[in-house]
Amino acid sequence: MNLSAQERRNRPMTSSLVQVFKPLASLKLTIVCLACAMVLIFVGTLDQVQIGVYEAQLRYFKSFFLYFSLPGSQLKIPWFPGGYTLGGVLLANLIAAHLSRFRLSWKKAGILILHSGLILLLVGQLLTSVFEEESQIQLDQGQTKNYSESPYLDELAIKHSAGANDDEVISVPTSKLAKGGSISLPSEGLTLQVNDFYENAALIGPNQLPSENYPHLRVGPMAVAVAIPKTYKQDERNQPAASVSLLQNGQQVGSWNLASGFPQPIQFKIESKPFEIVLRPRRYYRPFSITLEEFRHDRYAGTEIAKNFSSKVRLVDAAAHENREALIFMNHPLRYAGLTFYQAGFGNNDHTTILQIMKNPSWLVPYISCGMMAMGLVIQFGMHLTSFVRRRVVA
Repeated sequence: MNLSAQERRNRPMTSSLVQVFKPLASLKLTIVCLACAMVLIFVGTLDQVQIGVYEAQLRYFKSFFLYFSLPGSQLKIPWFPGGYTLGGVLLANLIAAHLSRFRLSWKKAGILILHSGLILLLVGQLLTSVFEEESQIQLDQGQTKNYSESPYLDELAIKHSAGANDDEVISVPTSKLAKGGSISLPSEGLTLQVNDFYENAALIGPNQLPSENYPHLRVGPMAVAVAIPKTYKQDERNQPAASVSLLQNGQQVGSWNLASGFPQPIQFKIESKPFEIVLRPRRYYRPFSITLEEFRHDRYAGTEIAKNFSSKVRLVDAAAHENREALIFMNHPLRYAGLTFYQAGFGNNDHTTILQIMKNPSWLVPYISCGMMAMGLVIQFGMHLTSFVRRRVVA
């Protein structure tokens, strides 16, 4: 039987292609993934009471698998799919279902828009998870900074002054530091050796050590770092410490003990060239600067109840010929260069402001996807309602 052009366009894809996508398009796979997602959300929500929101997101939702560590061993065994795996499988399942079952028809336009919005939402969440950047900038009255710092992550930074206004900074994330490890640096043939590393350390006086042989790192004349368990509290952060050696072409340049809780740069020279090494919160440098001109902490008259927090800042971007004032207060952030500045806190008797900075290139995607899903529902139910009304009129 010969098919018309319209029928050929409307018929499902060829059987061979359907067979290829059939396993991924299975409704059983959808149900299993949704059930696993419910379990993951339930367990992750419970566990965040113990390990905090940030660590729970990393372990459960920003991972491919949940791992089980064998007692007394560093071997990790995957035992349950993480958020990336479940999201990827659900995305593939939805796309495969459309490719194998979809009929091009105006009657299915609402469903197509709805599912396209859902696909966009999943893709947008993945992009947000991969590319988002959260940091803070703490400014005293009159202070100017061109960088912000991570509230969770630390780095070992080696800075070389290349000129009057130019500095070359080599950043090594603390996640790459491990006792006995060696890291090749992209400068001057340098190699970093990690002699010891504490994921979290407390700074105490030398006379507070239980004994002279107690494991510690001396980070100053009056301070030593001792290892303590990692913290997962929302109002605390881990402060790592490390003992490192720097080699150039196999020859040792120097050895130092560093602590994030004591971020004082140590100066040294390589072939008469000045260098600095420091363990500190990870920095994100910006092509512009922010100056705090005034911070206000207004209270209701006769009480200590906060009425308003606001920071008047000056933003200067010489390259973009930008020099302007901006007022940041609750629910009124400053948006510039793909960054959003929120009023997050204060300190130092109202002379210091803390601004939260978010970078999320895909921040518009959830709004667009939710709009598409809403439009798809309206179109689909509207078409069914119109068809129902027409049948009633005819009857």
